[in-house]
Amino acid sequence: MIRVIKIAMQASVIVVLSSLASCSSSEDEPQALVDEGLSINEVYASGEDWIELYNNLATTVDMSGYFIYDNKENKYALPPGTSIVAKDFLVVRCNDLALGLNSNFQLTSSGETVYLENNSGTLISEVIFPSLNEGQSYGRYPDGSSTLAVSGNTTQGASNGDTSAPAIATVSRLPLVPGLNQPVTVTTTLISNTGIASVKIVHRFNGGAYSSLNMTLSDGSYTASLPAQLGIGLVEYYVEVKDVKDKVTYKPASAPANVYHYLLNNDVLPQLVINEFMAFNSSCCPDDDGGANEYDDWIEIYNKGTVAVNIGDMYLSDDLTNPFNHKIPNENPSVTTIPPGGYLLLWADNNTGQGLLHLDFGLNTAGEAIGLYYIDGRAIDTYTFATQIENSSWGRVTDGAATWKVFNTPTPSRANQ
Repeated sequence: MIRVIKIAMQASVIVVLSSLASCSSSEDEPQALVDEGLSINEVYASGEDWIELYNNLATTVDMSGYFIYDNKENKYALPPGTSIVAKDFLVVRCNDLALGLNSNFQLTSSGETVYLENNSGTLISEVIFPSLNEGQSYGRYPDGSSTLAVSGNTTQGASNGDTSAPAIATVSRLPLVPGLNQPVTVTTTLISNTGIASVKIVHRFNGGAYSSLNMTLSDGSYTASLPAQLGIGLVEYYVEVKDVKDKVTYKPASAPANVYHYLLNNDVLPQLVINEFMAFNSSCCPDDDGGANEYDDWIEIYNKGTVAVNIGDMYLSDDLTNPFNHKIPNENPSVTTIPPGGYLLLWADNNTGQGLLHLDFGLNTAGEAIGLYYIDGRAIDTYTFATQIENSSWGRVTDGAATWKVFNTPTPSRANQ
């Protein structure tokens, strides 16, 4: 009997040890890298995403069947005939096309991990990249090294060089919606202030010549004040950063082709109101794109004035701190003009491809805010709402009035009663 118990105990120990061994080899554990002289050299994830591979060897490498991925359950195999010559680069576009040098996945600008495996499934390179802004990449400096950094300039298919370019983290202005004769403070932060030679704000008014102001560093941020303007018009500006090695970065990245701007304007605001909206539409009111089964959030604007108003180039937002969330297109005034006493319905469906009256945000059934803003960002009307009822709307009683109520029978593009 004792011998049987002893054998049973030994079997239990074997089972436990076997289970522990199985746990220790779990595929959830980080896989060790095997250095084959190939590496993920640079990553761009802020638009037309791509991953650049680098061959640090003295010979050409056949990359046929190598895997690149950001999810081990969705690996993309490089096509037959793919190779990288010695000390050269290969760019794989991350665009969901799954064809040739176009992967079956996209990257996220908020940061993630990307992997490279050989055709035997051995992990040979991985990069954990951080959040990246427009025009920024994350790469190795120099090529193929273990030193990684964010750069304000991208070098797709070419050498990264020895050091990264300055990277701009944020640019903001105060006030966000300036008035006439009001100076504007612009603040910028960099990912690193080391090795910076100059930070400038380059600006102009009404299409004149650009001039620049030096920005001053204080408490980790660089600031400068744009001069007040007495007249109406457009102020355009961008930030330029140069390091001690004369590498220059701009924000926006494509400046001066694309720049920040604000409009100085003294028009009388139109008599428009947010009149009714629906934030929990599952069967009430199909949208206007012909899809009978699309029940999207909507916002009704009412013109309580005596003249027609074209809302093209005005803004709608579900974030009152960002009046410039969605700019209403001005391509066809016959679509975006509201007659006196008339209504215009806009669809908050995150699908601007369906037409001029479709917005790039949706409404939150748990409650949030809606804002209608003029072409310069001044608020025309705002409303903050609480939790919504399915297939009921919330609107003014009557049109344009101050009192709101639930409509169990919604009245889109019709009088509220």
